Amino acid sequence: MKNLAIMTITTFAVLNCSSSQDVQMKNKQALYDNCMETFKDEVKCKSFLEKSEADLKTSEEIRREQVAKLSKEQLAGLKIRQDIKDTLASKNNLFVKEYLGEPDEIKHYGDREYWVYTRPVSKYKPDSDPDEEITVVFRRTMVERVNHIKPASNEESLFQFKKVIPRKKPEGDKEAEKTESEQK
Repeated sequence: MKNLAIMTITTFAVLNCSSSQDVQMKNKQALYDNCMETFKDEVKCKSFLEKSEADLKTSEEIRREQVAKLSKEQLAGLKIRQDIKDTLASKNNLFVKEYLGEPDEIKHYGDREYWVYTRPVSKYKPDSDPDEEITVVFRRTMVERVNHIKPASNEESLFQFKKVIPRKKPEGDKEAEKTESEQK
């Protein structure tokens, strides 16, 4: 009975805090202000802010920082995407680990294993930006395929509008002229 009461109070407190207050920690100042309001201890809040600064960054911000830190030599040393796909075809996971390094994330779905590289490891051509993500898909420790996500700077819109240019008719084509005059 006592445990039920504690669980009920805890659940109420969590739901009440998360839904009614809607404290959003979008920047350092808001996090610091919330900490000072709660604990009223400047030293504790400053150390908390330093520890949680990395947690406040989105994955896109972290990726931009990684790309910005790359020197020209490192950027030039990134592998070409098509070379990666050609090289890794039907190789085992040890070869991939040697070729690309440790993955940033490993996921398991059914009999497939997905090695996700979010750090810059490839690019489309020598002068392009690094790919957002490379995913190596294994089936029973052998590479089945390699997927990629293009860099945000190179992505094109989903809809492309093309100008429709009428086809030029060869001169002296009587058949085409008759058909065209009949349509009018």
